[in-house]
Amino acid sequence: MNKLKSLATQFAAFVLLTTAGSLAAQELEGTLIVANRNGGSVSFIDLPGGIEMARHPIGARVPHEMAISPNGRIALTSEYGTGDNPGSTVLIFDVPTASLIGEIELGPNTRPHSLDFLPDGRRAVVSMERAGAIALVDVFDRRIIDTFEVGGEDNHMVRVSPDGNTAYAAGRGGAGTLSIDDLTGQRETVVLETGEGAEGMAVSPDGSEVWVANRRAQSVSVIDTRRRRVSRTIEDQGFVGRVDISDGGRVLIPTGGVPGQPGQQEMRIFDVESDELIETEVVRGPAPGQGGYSIHIVGELVFAADRGTNQLVTFDLDDFPTSNVLVEGHDAPDGLVYSPLRMNAVTR
Repeated sequence: MNKLKSLATQFAAFVLLTTAGSLAAQELEGTLIVANRNGGSVSFIDLPGGIEMARHPIGARVPHEMAISPNGRIALTSEYGTGDNPGSTVLIFDVPTASLIGEIELGPNTRPHSLDFLPDGRRAVVSMERAGAIALVDVFDRRIIDTFEVGGEDNHMVRVSPDGNTAYAAGRGGAGTLSIDDLTGQRETVVLETGEGAEGMAVSPDGSEVWVANRRAQSVSVIDTRRRRVSRTIEDQGFVGRVDISDGGRVLIPTGGVPGQPGQQEMRIFDVESDELIETEVVRGPAPGQGGYSIHIVGELVFAADRGTNQLVTFDLDDFPTSNVLVEGHDAPDGLVYSPLRMNAVTR
């Protein structure tokens, strides 16, 4: 009964966040899971105290991105690898125990990077940069269900539609593309040119649009998913690497300088329906550019990883640009996700 009450409390906190959107991270019952590039590891941070409670070493396999199951129980990361040593596996973690519970082998020379769960919580898609494809995997059976070829080059990021029927893969090589793959196999793959360096992307809550950050083109493309075409492009957005959309329909686009060159870090907020720029704020002064924050929005609360300062930061979109440093001196944090579940070590 106590366990059921604990889960109910955690879920209630998660629901409150997504509806009210004004809680600070420390008021959440849950865990932030972060992929760390330096040294290769995954951290589990207990949010009420902002304390790193566990770190799982992965080593030279070097994870970049994270995905979380709809119920918050399973976290995924991928073995990106280093230089000419591409990885080939998806790593599966149990959040309550902060333990590695399995792997899915994708095959040699695949270099998996980005991942996203389907709504059933059993299946996920994974981008495979060197294979020119995405994989649909069964997380429970630890196997590949199917693979789908994508157009463009260097498909780096992948996202799934709210109904789980479509996968979107951004290719940052060449002209920059977005591939639209029907996971049911009923429609042919469509490849759209968006802009050079197409990388970060987000699907609107209703699934009607995909926003793609074209890093080298310094623009953002908006795709009409029903017509399967680029409906408009927002130019002059700086060096954009990531984009995410809140439950309330606000689009957050972090920008930064070209890697290795001075450039101030900004965050811009757009309205998803009107494209109206709501706000622009400088969040860090000129410094060697890191290409922008990695971000993950839950409700209206933004979790951000800044490799330039090795900080994990939160922003409240209801009180922007108010921010809070959650963790300092972290290990080159990159992809990150939130789970409403706390680790057993904490609840005990």
